Amino acid sequence: MLDLINFGAEKLQLFVLLAMRVGGLMVSAPIFSHRSIPRKLAISMTLGLTVVLISLFIDTPLPRVQNLIELLILCSKEIFIGLMIGMVFSMIFLSIRLAGSIVGYQIGFAMVNVMDPNSSSPVAVLGEFWYLLATLFFLLLNGHHIIISGLVQSFSLLPLGLSTPTGAIGEWFMKYSTFVFVLAVKFAAPVMMTIFLIEISMGILARTMPQMNIFIVGFPLKIFVGLLMVGLSLPVFAHVLNKVCLNLDRELANLMSIFQVKGAI
Repeated sequence: MLDLINFGAEKLQLFVLLAMRVGGLMVSAPIFSHRSIPRKLAISMTLGLTVVLISLFIDTPLPRVQNLIELLILCSKEIFIGLMIGMVFSMIFLSIRLAGSIVGYQIGFAMVNVMDPNSSSPVAVLGEFWYLLATLFFLLLNGHHIIISGLVQSFSLLPLGLSTPTGAIGEWFMKYSTFVFVLAVKFAAPVMMTIFLIEISMGILARTMPQMNIFIVGFPLKIFVGLLMVGLSLPVFAHVLNKVCLNLDRELANLMSIFQVKGAI
């Protein structure tokens, strides 16, 4: 009877730790964490994915837990790992919204905002448009499969209950945050360069024809050309997003390499 009790306790611990990492991913990963997904559905996906994964890692060695506090510490580590894995993907969508804000400011849409239901805050209308478009491209590129594949790979590189974050994770987060700004400029570059050339043209025109009201002419011109370039640059947008998705495996490997893995107790 004692063996049966221990067997059940080990499998319960495995299920809980798996659910914590999967749950952390569901909270921070794009698409899965959107508020349009009902909470019951999100919980069902978390439990369903955990049930599927437990059959793959049924023989995973786990550290011995003596009390509830040790179990809570292990659960917090697994939640943190799941959150960081999801953050790798969420940063891409943050950069897309930032690019939309930059472009909106350049063409005169600084005050044109819509309410984002996911963050309950106003966001630029072009940023929201690009965000929805990137979500569609991400699904077409099987980005949700990449997220789940990265999660499954993490269990091999970061065993359950044996992985601890190190101080290097702060440095990695700072470097990856700079990548968000670089990526935002890449997304917004076609429109930014076009608006920059229009600004120069308007300046030259204002010098050569002082009697023309350059503000009345320039404001609608920038809106028209900016929106036109947003449409014409969609292939570039899809190309950059595709390149970023192809490099996500490498970034996930860099993230997992900074965790400290201890031997089983």
